[in-house]
Amino acid sequence: TSLNLSRTRAFKCFSYFAMSAHRDAISADLAAARALLDEGHLLCLEFEDDTVTFQVPDVDGEFTAFPADPYPGGETSVYGPDDFEFSSVGTLKDVITGVLKALVKRKPIQPSETAPDLERHTSQAESAASSTDFAQDDDGDEDFSYIVKESPLPKSLRKDVDGVKQVLGDNSVTSMQLSEISWRIRISVPIKGGHIKGLDAQTASAWGLDPAQPLVIELHAQEPSENAGLPADAVQAVFQEGFPSFALEKQMLQILRDFCCVYGGGILPSRCPCGAGNAEDEDEDSEFQVIRNFEAKKQTLIQQALLEKSRGFLACLACYAQIRVPTVHEYCAICDQPFSLPPMFLRTVCSSELCTYQFSEFGEKITTAEGVNTQAEVVDLLICMLARAAESPRRDLILDPYPTVYAGSDKRELVFHPKDKDFDKLNTCVQQLRNLRNETAGKLGASWSVLTSRMSNENAALIKWVVASNRSFLAPLQDNERLEAFKTPFQYLLISAPPEKEQQFQELKAKFGSCFAFHGSPAANWHSILRNGLKNASNTKLMIYGAAHGPGIYISPESSMSLGYANSQGRGYAAASKQSATSAPPPGETELKRQKTGNRFVANADGLVMMAVCEVINDEARLRKPTTHIWVASEPEVVCTRFFLVFTEAQHQTINVRIHDCEKEIRKLVENRAA
Repeated sequence: TSLNLSRTRAFKCFSYFAMSAHRDAISADLAAARALLDEGHLLCLEFEDDTVTFQVPDVDGEFTAFPADPYPGGETSVYGPDDFEFSSVGTLKDVITGVLKALVKRKPIQPSETAPDLERHTSQAESAASSTDFAQDDDGDEDFSYIVKESPLPKSLRKDVDGVKQVLGDNSVTSMQLSEISWRIRISVPIKGGHIKGLDAQTASAWGLDPAQPLVIELHAQEPSENAGLPADAVQAVFQEGFPSFALEKQMLQILRDFCCVYGGGILPSRCPCGAGNAEDEDEDSEFQVIRNFEAKKQTLIQQALLEKSRGFLACLACYAQIRVPTVHEYCAICDQPFSLPPMFLRTVCSSELCTYQFSEFGEKITTAEGVNTQAEVVDLLICMLARAAESPRRDLILDPYPTVYAGSDKRELVFHPKDKDFDKLNTCVQQLRNLRNETAGKLGASWSVLTSRMSNENAALIKWVVASNRSFLAPLQDNERLEAFKTPFQYLLISAPPEKEQQFQELKAKFGSCFAFHGSPAANWHSILRNGLKNASNTKLMIYGAAHGPGIYISPESSMSLGYANSQGRGYAAASKQSATSAPPPGETELKRQKTGNRFVANADGLVMMAVCEVINDEARLRKPTTHIWVASEPEVVCTRFFLVFTEAQHQTINVRIHDCEKEIRKLVENRAA
C-alpha cells in the first residue's frame, strides 16, 4: 500500500512539473507569435488556461488553439468560425501562420462588411504579400509570402511524391505548406487490390476497417536527408475519411514509425532476449520460436516494401502500410510486437506494462470495431467462462491467459498480472461479480454487466479485460438462423481462425472437401480456447481424457458424444450420463431466460455445457475415423470452428443430434454467413 501511495504521489508530482514545463514552453514562444499581431496579421492574441485564442482581420469570430503535449513536437489543433479546423506541428508562430495560409485558400469565414467577397479578401492578402509586411526587409525579418503563394516542394520531397503517384495514381498524394520549411503530405493508400489479399468484409468490419475506403497517411515533413527518409515522428496520423469507427490508428502509427526508423538505418526492437533458447533446438510452437517467426516475417515485409526504393521513401512507406494491413492481428494492437502465441481472428494487446496500461486508459477503439463481442449476452458468457476457469482445480493450467488489469482512480494501480498470479484475489472479484449477477440479472438480463457504478474499479476493469482479451468473434444467431434440432436458443456464430488460416482452409477444402463434427469441452476450458484456439492437447499436461486413438483434436459426428465430454464435471461421457440420472438439477434452476437476442442469460451459471460445431477437411491422411462416433484431426489446420452452442447441464442429456441429419442445414448457414 505504501509503495502504491508513493507511486501515486510521484506520478502527481511528475504531472505537476510536466504541466508547468508545458506552459513555460508555450509562454516562451508567445512573444515570437506576437510579431504577427504587431505586423497586423492578427487583431488579438491571448494565452489562458492552456489554450491560445486569436482573431484574424476580416473574419468574424475567434480562433482557439490547443497547444500540443508534448509542445512543440506534437500536433496543435485549431478551431474557428464556420467549422474551421486546422492542425499542425511546430511553434505557435508556425501554427498561426499555417492558419492564415489556410484561410486564404478557402472562402472567407463569415466576412465582415469591409470584405464582402472572396476576390476582395484575396486581393487584400495579395497586396499585403507584396508589401513590406510580408517581404523580408534589410533587417532580416522572416518572409511570410508562402501564406498566399505556396513555395514549391523541395526537390527530394517532390521526387518522393512523384514516386508515389507512379505507384498509386496522380490523385493519391496532396500537399500543403505549413510553415516556411515544412509541408503536410497526405497519401491515400487503397485497401482493396494491390498487395492486400485475403481480407474479407467480415474481417475488416470486426477489425474496425472499411475496405472500400483508402488509408490516409498524414506526414508533416521537412526536406529529408539523402537516402534517410523522414524521422519517425513525421508520421502524424493514419485514418479513413468518413469512417469514425476506424480502429487501426494506434497500431498503424507504430508500424509506419518503425519503418521510418529502419529506413533511416535503425533496427526493430526484439521481444526475444539475447541467449533466450537455441532456435534450432526449440519446438516450433515454443514461446520464443513463435516470437522469432513473426519478427522474421516483419523483416521480410519490410524488405518487400523496400523493393520500391527506386521510387523514393514515400512509395516504400505506402507499400509497407498496404502489406501490413492484413497482418495487424498477428502483432500487438499498440506496440506492434509479436505475441508468444500464434494469431487468431481478433486483434488484442500484449501483456507488457505500457500496453496494458494504455489499453485500460484508452482501449475502447484500439483493438476492434465498436460493438464486436460487446453484446451483453456475449459479455455475460465470457464472464461465466472466466469464473469457471478461475474456480477450477486445474486453474494454473487452463486460466490462460491470466488477467492483466490496471485500476484505481488514475488506472495505474496494477491489480492482476500473469507474472504474479493471485487466484484468491481473482476469485474474490469473480464472486462479487457473481453476486451482482444473481441480484440484478433477473430484471436486467445479461445487461447486468454494464452496472459499473455498482462495481469496484477492479471488477469493472476485469470485465473490460475479459471482453478485450477474447480473440474469437462471437455473435448470437437470430431466430431464423438457429438450428431447431439443438433445442437451445443459445446458438452463436464462432470465428476463431485468422484470415490466413481460413484462406488455407478453403484451399484444402477445394481439394479434399469438408464435413462437419462437434467438439465438446468443459466450460472451464473455453476461456482459453477462445483466446488460444483449439489445440492438440494429447499427451500434454492439458490432456484430461487420454488419447486412446492417438494424438489429435477429438471430434464426433454425434452431439451426445461431444456433450458427454463437455459436461461441467469434466469426467467424460460415461460419468456424465451417470450423473444426469442421479443428480440433475431441478428445471427451474437452469431455465433459459428468453429475453431479446443479445440480452439473454442462463440463471444457473454453474450448469453451463458448451460445444462447438466445426468444419473439418475430409483428408484421410489428417482426419482419422477409428470408430463411427469418434474422429481425430491430427492437425489444427484442418479444423475451423463455425458455431458455438450453450446448454444447461440437465437439458443436454436429452439431445442427440447426428451431423448427417443436419449437415445440409449447417452448410447452408455457413455459406449464407460467409456471403
